[in-house]
Amino acid sequence: MLNNKGFDTWSGEYDESIERHSKGYPFEAYYNVLSYVQGLVKLDEEVKILDIGIGTGLLTKELYKKGAKIYGIDFSKKMLEIAKIKMPEGIFYCCDFKSGLPKELKEEKFDYIVSSYAIHHINEDEKVEFIKELKNRLKEKGKIIIADVAFETKEKMNECKRISGKHWDDDEYYIILEDIKKKMNNLNLDIKYTQISSCAGVLEIT
Repeated sequence: MLNNKGFDTWSGEYDESIERHSKGYPFEAYYNVLSYVQGLVKLDEEVKILDIGIGTGLLTKELYKKGAKIYGIDFSKKMLEIAKIKMPEGIFYCCDFKSGLPKELKEEKFDYIVSSYAIHHINEDEKVEFIKELKNRLKEKGKIIIADVAFETKEKMNECKRISGKHWDDDEYYIILEDIKKKMNNLNLDIKYTQISSCAGVLEIT
């Protein structure tokens, strides 16, 4: 698992790298996943969106072009510099979401909180606690949308691991729907899950 320095180094060729590796684990159908998330965001009026682990802005730049107000956090300064070029009016914070959201966002409420290919940096219990924190940052009818390497069952994850062989990353914590739903049962949240590719899915939480 890369740290912030690793992502700084990767930042200059990140977009091109994703394009080259969008077949098979871990980026199978990557742009289909992003398009699916973008399609879930309703832009009938100006909306505020917080992008967790925004990276170079691949997920939210299209929403920005359509008038959304974008806030983004990432632990890579270099990634954020690229996102800022794509979204000059965006508001960005360099921080590690594993330590929670920046204090500057304490009073902010969002229509959508989105994340793509980032939440695998924290384990399952940390995911649940983080989702609880994010829920408190939503407006009344807001929605959390998380896209990542994800599987409906542990068996399906193990099959992907077998096929991926040496490319599999054992240092990352992927979403397994059947497990995370059990841990979120008492949070009084509505959860919808859609499998987009053999190794990626989208969680919608309200």
